Amino acid sequence: MLSTHAVWRAMFILVAMWAANAACCAQPASAATAAPAMAVKPGLWETTTVIENAATTSRRALVGRTCVVAADASNLARLVPQQREPGMQCENRDLKREGASVVWTISCKSADAVHTGKGRLSIFAESYLGTADVEVRKHGGKPVKLGQSFSGKWLQACS
Repeated sequence: MLSTHAVWRAMFILVAMWAANAACCAQPASAATAAPAMAVKPGLWETTTVIENAATTSRRALVGRTCVVAADASNLARLVPQQREPGMQCENRDLKREGASVVWTISCKSADAVHTGKGRLSIFAESYLGTADVEVRKHGGKPVKLGQSFSGKWLQACS
């Protein structure tokens, strides 16, 4: 079974790599009734990701900033979280629109573990909000369930 430290380390790496690749923003109250866009405003975005381990009821929040260029603002594959970890081959599969959201499956493999899950993201012009449920299974061990929620907001034009 994976140790709690190893699971947190893996999730921290996944989130850090994702924040470097994607924008993620909290939905302001005024956007709650607005229809989701399938593009974000280019510029500097602040992301907040909360990771929860169901087995230990532990919770960790990570905040990051990234610049989204105009060419990536409507590229759904660049906007959804990229799951990456050293030594693992990860990819987002079956990326598609589902109503007001984008949904995808997560698949990661290494020599000793498999990560699988599903993600959902609602994108608004100056914010977005989403979740991902990931199961980490070390070969021969019990699965560990992790939940992620991510939110953030557009801050300003990139300098």
